[in-house]
Amino acid sequence: MSDKQATQRQHHIKWKPNLLLGILLLTLAIPLPFAQKTFAQQQQTASFRQKLFQTALYFTLYFEGGFSNHPADKGGRTYRGVLQTEYNAYRYSRGLPPLDVTQMSEAELLEIYKYYWDSSLSGTMQPALAIVMFDTAVNFGINNSITFLQQALGLPQTGVFDSRTKEALKGANNRNTALQMINERIIYRYKRVQEDPTQMAFFRGWLSRDYSLWGYVNKIKN
Repeated sequence: MSDKQATQRQHHIKWKPNLLLGILLLTLAIPLPFAQKTFAQQQQTASFRQKLFQTALYFTLYFEGGFSNHPADKGGRTYRGVLQTEYNAYRYSRGLPPLDVTQMSEAELLEIYKYYWDSSLSGTMQPALAIVMFDTAVNFGINNSITFLQQALGLPQTGVFDSRTKEALKGANNRNTALQMINERIIYRYKRVQEDPTQMAFFRGWLSRDYSLWGYVNKIKN
């Protein structure tokens, strides 16, 4: 799920109808900031945010694939982007016994991914940036996603959503920042395989994900 494993299965990209539908839904984005919101407006905003999460999750799950246990994968056993070790920690935190990650329920999967969505503050961002931030949090880890955001904003890379980062984001909560984050991801991929040639097995899959994400968010109207 994150860069502690830093792997992606390679895919031949085929844009599915549901994926394109997700893009279309985001072109209908409503204005987000309100001075005061009525109950109806609050419901409308909540509904939009839920659709945005679902669209972001659709993209991410498409690239996470199913079960993986590649010998070069430093994360080990992974199912739908969730590491076995991560699933163990999730189950333990809820007082549940260990379970093979391939037995993970849909409800558990959604709860784990919702944690990434909320912890990365993706839900507070404009559509293009929200999707990139979420996918980066899943692929690299939450703190690393903040580091990529700080790189895109030209800030010191602390990996913490501090006040300086939040203030800078106010004027850069847009697609340009999202695209710059993807660019930083691509640069990192090249550095990673140079430093650790064993990860070359995943290089094409990583770039496929990054460039597909680039095209995906470019179709979204902020």
